[in-house]
Formats: sequence, structure tokens, C-alpha cells
Amino acid sequence: MSDVKNILNSILTDEKLLNSRAFRDKVYSDEPIIKRASQIKTPDTPQKIKDMKAIAYTPEAYWKTSAWLFYNQGKFMENFSDVYEYTTGFTKFYPTYHDLDNEQLRGYFSWRSYVRKGEYKAAPMPFVFIYAYELINNIGVKAPEEGLALLKELGSHYTDESLAKHLPRWIVDYCVYYELDPALISDNPDIRFDTALLKLINWENTPDEELFAAITALSSYPAERSRFYIQYPEEFRAAAVRVFRAVSAFFRDHRKNSLCEKYFGHITEMNCRLFEASVFYDRNTSRSTDYSLNAIHSYTCRSGIWRCRRFYGCRTRNGQLGELMKMLDYLMREKYDFRYKLRPAEVSKNIAGIVSKELDLIAQENSRREALKIEIDLSKLESIRSAADITRDKLIVEEEENVPEEYAPEPVQEDIPASDSPLTDAEILFLRALLRGGDWAAAAKNAGTMPSILADSINEKLFDFFGDTVIDMSTDVPELIEDYIDELQGFVS
Repeated sequence: MSDVKNILNSILTDEKLLNSRAFRDKVYSDEPIIKRASQIKTPDTPQKIKDMKAIAYTPEAYWKTSAWLFYNQGKFMENFSDVYEYTTGFTKFYPTYHDLDNEQLRGYFSWRSYVRKGEYKAAPMPFVFIYAYELINNIGVKAPEEGLALLKELGSHYTDESLAKHLPRWIVDYCVYYELDPALISDNPDIRFDTALLKLINWENTPDEELFAAITALSSYPAERSRFYIQYPEEFRAAAVRVFRAVSAFFRDHRKNSLCEKYFGHITEMNCRLFEASVFYDRNTSRSTDYSLNAIHSYTCRSGIWRCRRFYGCRTRNGQLGELMKMLDYLMREKYDFRYKLRPAEVSKNIAGIVSKELDLIAQENSRREALKIEIDLSKLESIRSAADITRDKLIVEEEENVPEEYAPEPVQEDIPASDSPLTDAEILFLRALLRGGDWAAAAKNAGTMPSILADSINEKLFDFFGDTVIDMSTDVPELIEDYIDELQGFVS
């Protein structure tokens, strides 16, 4: 009897073991309780998988890289599919086909078959990473545009922290390597960062709404969750844009570096490796090309060596920009006497002074606008017209009695239509002559008065409507203020 049989017999006839809880109270069939390795039936391995694994032992594979092996094994299995249920979880870093056993390989190719049909089932993360590596290498992909779309789709179904860290970067690299339209990755976090930063860099030409959106996208201070912002959103947005422009102008005029360079660093060109932390086989090592994602993010490749030009400083929500927004929030709460206070932010005295000065300017501008607001009570227009008619009649009578003969009015040939204008008929004729290039001196003479008197009377009566004089009498010749000519037409029509 062999040693194996002796061991099995000794175990199965051991009284102490047979009386143990593991064997007592159980009923067994005539199937052996303990089997030899040769008696254990293992699933059949498809010949295709065996042939794929054999590639690793070819003479060429001995001096090639692991990326070369992965690519060639992947192309060999590009159209293979399997039906095999694999439910065991496992973990591997930078997994390749060579790292998986037969069951894991069958499980992977079965899972991949479902994914290619749009069914993203639960799977061990090594499966997801291997599939991502396949897409990066354009294995099972008809065109690069399709591969990019599949990479995005993969990221939307699997949210593993490690995958979420690397996949967005691989998506950008994929677009660069295969020279796709940058618009295809406009939703990528890295590209959104560049887009927002470009708006801050071009602060002089960026519309207020877009500039505020860029500020909030890159600021570490959550201004939109501030109690003050929630109560005064329009005021805060307007002030934030004003303050950012003012501080940017200060750095432009008085500092060597711009505000964005202070906060986000400088554009730098450095060597880079596309698809870092993945398994990628570069089939075009002699390639030379130039590729630009945007004005502050571009790539060059010379003989397979890649270099990237971009901002290499802070590429996340910026703490210094956040402190600027917090200081604005703090000072606005103080000036509005807001109930809930904040602690001052950590900014320089210069910046704090600029923020405070801009808020004072905004307050002064608001005060001037309030003072210039004109409210007209239409219900009182009728009484104004009646009072004007009475005053006119009295003036005509008095003038007829006292005006010297040389200034006696001549009969007016022009009909004056009824109007809501607060001006008298004489003032209307005088103003009409100024507007239409007529004889304003004759109009004043016919009214039995002097041009300067008519001009002063018109300015006084229309001041409430315009908040300013409308006829300039700084010389002997009356001149209309050009800004008000269109509106004055309504008073003489």
C-alpha cells in the first residue's frame, strides 16, 4: 500500500477524529471524503487560452518587455469569448493575462463578453484594469474614437478609488496619443481645470458670469454654500468679479508675476510618460508630432520621447484663491452688518486693502444710482398740465402789458399739438427750433423773451426727468447736450 493510502486510512479510521463534532451527526455517501489531486476534476481550459499562455515561452518573449507580451497576447485573444462563472474576488497590481490562472482567465474573458454587449456586471478589479489596458492599446477597438468612448463608459460603471485616480489621466493621454479632437474630452477634470484657469488668466476679456464660474471652480472656499451668499447671491457675485479684476490689475501693474502665476505656478515643459501606471505598448517609437489640447496644455513627441507643456503647480482647488474669496465674504458681512460673522482670511495687507476699497466703491456707486432714480406719478400729470396752463395764461397777459415794442411777439404761424410735456408753448417752440435746426433766436423773440431765459426755464423743468441740464448756455449760442437729443424729441412732438 502506498504512503498516500496509508495516510488516508489512518485519518479515516481514527476513532478520536470519527467521534469529533466534524464527523459525528453527519451522513456521507460513498464518495471519498478526502481526495487525491488526481481525483479532483478541474474545469477544462479552452485551447485558445493554452495557446495564448504559450506565447510567454516563445524565444522572442524572453527578450521583450511585459508590455509587448500583454499586447501580443491581447491581440491573439482579441475576438475570443467564453462562458464561465467566476465569483471569487482577488487583488493584483498592474495585472496582465500572464498573472491570472486558468479559471481567472476564463472568468475574465466571460466578463469581457458581457461588457462588449453593454452589460457591466460586478467583477474583480483586476478584470476592469485589464480591460482598460486593452482599450488603451486599441485591442478590440475598431477606431480610436470608439476606444475613447469605451474608456469613458468604463469609468461611469466602476468607481473604484484606484481606477478613478488613473482613468481620467489615461483618457487625456489616449486623446493625445491617437491625436483626437480635444473637444471629445472637454468634460475631463484635467481639461475643465485648464478651461477655468484660462478664463482667470484672461480676466480682462472674460465676461463676468464666466469669470465667477471659473473662480468658484478653482477656489477652495465654497462661497456658494456661504450664508451670506445664499442671502445676497447677486451682490456677492458682482463683488467677487470686481475684486478678482482689481487684485489681478494690481499684480499686473506692481508685481513681476501675475496673480494666476502666484496662485497656480508657471507653465513648464517637462518629459512625460503617457499612460503612466498602466500596461501600454508603444508601437511607434520613432514618431514625431506636435499636439495641443488648449493654449496652456500641449505635447510634443520627438523620436518617441514625449514632453508636456502645462501648469505644473496647483492643479486642484486653490487655497490662496479660496482665502481671497473668504476675505471678501468676511468684509461683506462686516459692511452689511450681517448677523453671522466670519474670521478674517489669511491674506496680505495689500490684498485686504484692495478688497475693502472695491467694496467701498461699489457702495458709492449704488448710492449714486439710488439718487438718480426718478419715479413719475402718472396720476399727477393732469394737475401738472392744468397748473402749467394757468401759469402760461398769466405770463402771456403780463408780457403783453409790459414787454417793449421791439420785443412784441409776432403771430405764431405753427400749430402746437397737445402734449404731456411740462414745457410752455414758447419753450416747446424754442426747443423744437434747437432740435430741428430752426431759428431759435426768432422763437425767443416771438415769445417776447431772451434765449437764455428760455434755456434756463427748460433746464429747470426737465431736470427731474434727466438729472442734468439739457441745454448748454456757457456761450451766447445755446447747444443741446448730445446724449439727451433723442429723449428731448418726445417733449416737442
